[in-house]
Amino acid sequence: MTRIALLGAGGKMGVRLATNLLGSPFEVAHVEVSEVGRKRLKDAIGADCVDQAQALGNADVVLMAVPDALIGKIAHTFVDQLQPGCAVIMLDAAAPHAGELPKRDDITYFVTHPCHPSIFRYEPTLEAQKDYFGGVAAGQGIVSALMQGPEEHFALCEEIARTIYKPVTRSHRVTVEGLALLEPGLSETIGAT
Repeated sequence: MTRIALLGAGGKMGVRLATNLLGSPFEVAHVEVSEVGRKRLKDAIGADCVDQAQALGNADVVLMAVPDALIGKIAHTFVDQLQPGCAVIMLDAAAPHAGELPKRDDITYFVTHPCHPSIFRYEPTLEAQKDYFGGVAAGQGIVSALMQGPEEHFALCEEIARTIYKPVTRSHRVTVEGLALLEPGLSETIGAT
């Protein structure tokens, strides 16, 4: 079973991702630095958080649900704790594209972003029609890029991306540069076409 360390598990995105990971084939270790976030996660899905060092040391994948502007800074704080072959999944391409990630050749960097539900497509239920952000009831496309790492990691990371953003209607493979240029406006437009 693939072990995921979910960093920022009690934040706005973290709780969304943790919710969508429930019942998945992945073993998730939830990590949250704030007491408010730990309580939010516990209230939302009943999960407790674990020590970051423990979660990172056992992780096959690190899923960063942290503020976009802090991705590079936070990655530098933990990259030395990862096992060789670990994959790091980020939800925004700005820091990777700007070269803010720590250099480490024996890990994978993968970037993914939702296209968000199409404003043009009919959704069959009221719940799906009101899911403007995605990840709850409305289908959406996703864009993903393997920045570095073995090609076989793309399939695993894409499976995780499909899980955290579900329900996913389509998955588009792009480059990190393409994702950085497309996000946010054009990735949503491409998903609508």
